[in-house]
Amino acid sequence: MARYYMDGYTPPEGVNSASKVKEYQRQLGVKADGIWGPDTDAAYRASLNRSAQRQAQSRSGFDWGDSGRNEAFDGYYNAIRNSLSVPTVTVRAPSAGEVKDMWSGVLRPSADAAIERRNRAAEREMAETDADAVSRGMGQSSYVTSVKARQMEEAQDDISDIEAQYGAALAEKIYDTLYKYDQMSLNAQQYNAEARAAAQKTALSMASDWYNQYLSQQNAAIAAAAKGSSGKSSKGGSGSKKSSLSREDYTEYVRNLTAEQRRQLFSSENSYWSSRREEIYSALGKTLYDSLKKKYSG
Repeated sequence: MARYYMDGYTPPEGVNSASKVKEYQRQLGVKADGIWGPDTDAAYRASLNRSAQRQAQSRSGFDWGDSGRNEAFDGYYNAIRNSLSVPTVTVRAPSAGEVKDMWSGVLRPSADAAIERRNRAAEREMAETDADAVSRGMGQSSYVTSVKARQMEEAQDDISDIEAQYGAALAEKIYDTLYKYDQMSLNAQQYNAEARAAAQKTALSMASDWYNQYLSQQNAAIAAAAKGSSGKSSKGGSGSKKSSLSREDYTEYVRNLTAEQRRQLFSSENSYWSSRREEIYSALGKTLYDSLKKKYSG
């Protein structure tokens, strides 16, 4: 079966073929080539981050609405994310020419030395052939010339073999080196993607905690303000400890809310805001409530 993932990259469980990788890639919006590599893995991890973000938003109890993430949450997230130092790894891969020059410098001297030894051996063989021919009184006969030619051809064949072995060794070294650098680059990309994902996850988690604290503080402040207004309005009563707020008190309460708090007051399903909304509606009646809602939520 053909490989459907690169070394160092593991598809999610159940994605075990090139066709399933392509389906996933189309969902992620990356090139559907059927190979799970750095681009697909990074897009997959980004989708996990978005899912984690939605879970964090859900845990916060905040009604996010159609406008996307809340500005307060974004502010916390961006502040935390920018403060995190994310380590990255950079691999400087040499070019094929640079790798060739490097290995040529290592392998060429040995090949040249072998060629030089073979040439010297051929020269000795031919010198010995000449000396033997002279001792036999043959001089520079055609036989001697033929023997020396064969010796030279054999030397050239041996030298051609040395050059071929050198070329094969050089090609293998170049391939192995470039492959190792490719793997290092892929590993660096994966490490960097995982580091970014970890930083995003940390920022999301901390932002969610901060935002929940922010909501708690805001709700506590609103409750305190409402209690204070109730105390002031009860001073005119006949000895009772509690009395209902006046319509002016409720109007003042809504006017002092922030724009975001008013949005939650008039539309959120959060239990706190639902209670406030019912209380205000009951105190003001439909006409005044609708008028107030139109004024501050339009």
